[in-house]
Amino acid sequence: MGHTEFVNALAVTPDGQHIISGAGDKLVKVWSVATKSLVSSCATGLASSFGVAAVAAMPDGQRFLSGGGARNKNVRVWLLNGTLENTFSELHTDRVTALVALPDNQHALSGGADRTVKLFNVNDGAVLRIFKHHTKYVSSL
Repeated sequence: MGHTEFVNALAVTPDGQHIISGAGDKLVKVWSVATKSLVSSCATGLASSFGVAAVAAMPDGQRFLSGGGARNKNVRVWLLNGTLENTFSELHTDRVTALVALPDNQHALSGGADRTVKLFNVNDGAVLRIFKHHTKYVSSL
Protein backbone atom coordinates (compact mmCIF):
# COMPACT_ATOMS: atom_id res chain seq x y z
CA MET A 1 0.00 0.00 0.00
CA GLY A 2 2.83 2.40 0.79
CA HIS A 3 5.81 3.26 -1.39
CA THR A 4 8.46 0.61 -2.05
CA GLU A 5 11.28 3.15 -2.43
CA PHE A 6 12.30 6.30 -0.58
CA VAL A 7 9.92 9.28 -0.60
CA ASN A 8 11.44 12.33 -2.31
CA ALA A 9 8.59 14.82 -2.08
CA LEU A 10 5.47 15.62 -0.05
CA ALA A 11 2.66 18.15 -0.41
CA VAL A 12 -0.55 18.84 1.47
CA THR A 13 -3.76 20.11 -0.14
CA PRO A 14 -4.82 23.57 1.06
CA ASP A 15 -7.76 22.15 3.03
CA GLY A 16 -5.43 19.75 4.84
CA GLN A 17 -7.51 16.74 3.81
CA HIS A 18 -4.96 15.01 1.54
CA ILE A 19 -1.24 14.31 1.53
CA ILE A 20 0.52 13.74 -1.79
CA SER A 21 3.75 11.74 -1.86
CA GLY A 22 6.22 11.15 -4.68
CA ALA A 23 8.86 8.45 -4.43
CA GLY A 24 11.69 6.55 -6.00
CA ASP A 25 9.27 3.78 -6.97
CA LYS A 26 8.04 6.14 -9.77
CA LEU A 27 4.63 6.50 -8.11
CA VAL A 28 2.69 9.46 -6.79
CA LYS A 29 0.21 8.55 -4.06
CA VAL A 30 -2.66 10.55 -2.61
CA TRP A 31 -3.61 9.82 0.99
CA SER A 32 -6.72 10.80 2.97
CA VAL A 33 -5.82 12.40 6.29
CA ALA A 34 -9.26 11.69 7.78
CA THR A 35 -9.41 7.98 6.94
CA LYS A 36 -5.63 7.37 6.88
CA SER A 37 -6.10 5.47 3.64
CA LEU A 38 -4.84 5.53 0.07
CA VAL A 39 -7.06 7.55 -2.28
CA SER A 40 -5.13 6.99 -5.51
CA SER A 41 -1.84 5.74 -6.87
CA CYS A 42 -0.51 7.35 -10.04
CA ALA A 43 1.99 5.48 -12.20
CA THR A 44 4.15 8.17 -13.76
CA GLY A 45 5.76 5.96 -16.38
CA LEU A 46 9.16 7.41 -15.57
CA ALA A 47 12.21 5.68 -17.01
CA SER A 48 14.38 7.25 -14.34
CA SER A 49 15.86 5.27 -11.50
CA PHE A 50 15.17 8.21 -9.17
CA GLY A 51 11.42 8.29 -9.68
CA VAL A 52 9.37 11.33 -8.67
CA ALA A 53 11.46 14.27 -7.45
CA ALA A 54 8.80 16.93 -6.81
CA VAL A 55 5.07 17.32 -6.10
CA ALA A 56 2.88 20.36 -5.48
CA ALA A 57 -0.78 20.71 -4.52
CA MET A 58 -2.85 23.16 -6.53
CA PRO A 59 -4.84 25.80 -4.60
CA ASP A 60 -8.17 24.40 -5.89
CA GLY A 61 -7.56 21.28 -3.80
CA GLN A 62 -8.57 19.10 -6.76
CA ARG A 63 -5.33 18.86 -8.74
CA PHE A 64 -1.63 18.43 -8.13
CA LEU A 65 1.64 18.52 -10.06
CA SER A 66 4.45 15.98 -10.26
CA GLY A 67 7.94 16.25 -11.69
CA GLY A 68 10.37 13.51 -12.57
CA GLY A 69 13.79 12.57 -11.32
CA ALA A 70 16.94 11.96 -13.32
CA ARG A 71 16.61 12.44 -17.07
CA ASN A 72 12.89 13.26 -16.76
CA LYS A 73 12.02 16.74 -17.95
CA ASN A 74 8.24 16.45 -17.68
CA VAL A 75 5.68 18.04 -15.39
CA ARG A 76 2.37 16.25 -15.06
CA VAL A 77 -0.97 17.62 -13.88
CA TRP A 78 -3.19 15.10 -12.03
CA LEU A 79 -6.62 15.04 -10.42
CA LEU A 80 -6.70 13.78 -6.82
CA ASN A 81 -8.49 10.63 -8.00
CA GLY A 82 -5.37 9.67 -10.00
CA THR A 83 -6.54 10.79 -13.44
CA LEU A 84 -3.78 12.29 -15.56
CA GLU A 85 -4.97 15.67 -16.83
CA ASN A 86 -1.92 16.82 -18.78
CA THR A 87 1.79 16.22 -19.43
CA PHE A 88 4.15 19.02 -20.32
CA SER A 89 7.13 17.38 -21.99
CA GLU A 90 10.62 18.73 -21.60
CA LEU A 91 9.69 21.82 -19.62
CA HIS A 92 13.39 21.88 -18.69
CA THR A 93 16.53 20.76 -20.52
CA ASP A 94 17.44 18.57 -17.53
CA ARG A 95 15.41 16.87 -14.78
CA VAL A 96 12.65 18.64 -12.83
CA THR A 97 13.74 19.01 -9.22
CA ALA A 98 11.19 21.34 -7.57
CA LEU A 99 7.59 22.52 -8.01
CA VAL A 100 5.27 25.04 -6.39
CA ALA A 101 1.75 26.06 -7.41
CA LEU A 102 0.83 29.74 -7.30
CA PRO A 103 -2.28 31.05 -5.50
CA ASP A 104 -4.07 32.03 -8.74
CA ASN A 105 -4.59 28.32 -9.52
CA GLN A 106 -3.41 28.98 -13.10
CA HIS A 107 0.38 29.12 -12.78
CA ALA A 108 3.25 27.27 -11.16
CA LEU A 109 7.01 27.46 -10.85
CA SER A 110 9.28 24.55 -11.70
CA GLY A 111 12.94 24.28 -10.83
CA GLY A 112 15.34 22.14 -12.75
CA ALA A 113 18.77 20.63 -12.79
CA ASP A 114 19.31 22.89 -15.81
CA ARG A 115 19.74 25.72 -13.24
CA THR A 116 16.54 27.50 -14.21
CA VAL A 117 13.21 28.31 -12.63
CA LYS A 118 10.29 28.53 -15.04
CA LEU A 119 6.94 30.22 -14.56
CA PHE A 120 4.37 28.28 -16.58
CA ASN A 121 0.64 27.98 -17.14
CA VAL A 122 -0.72 24.74 -15.63
CA ASN A 123 -3.52 24.53 -18.19
CA ASP A 124 -1.47 24.58 -21.39
CA GLY A 125 2.19 24.35 -20.29
CA ALA A 126 3.12 27.72 -21.82
CA VAL A 127 6.34 29.03 -20.28
CA LEU A 128 5.81 32.68 -19.38
CA ARG A 129 9.16 33.51 -17.80
CA ILE A 130 12.54 31.88 -17.31
CA PHE A 131 14.77 32.78 -14.37
CA LYS A 132 18.39 31.77 -15.10
CA HIS A 133 21.87 32.04 -13.64
CA HIS A 134 21.59 29.80 -10.62
CA THR A 135 25.01 28.37 -9.72
CA LYS A 136 23.63 24.91 -8.94
CA TYR A 137 20.46 23.03 -9.72
CA VAL A 138 17.31 24.27 -8.01
CA SER A 139 16.53 21.97 -5.08
CA SER A 140 13.44 23.67 -3.63
CA LEU A 141 10.96 26.46 -4.27
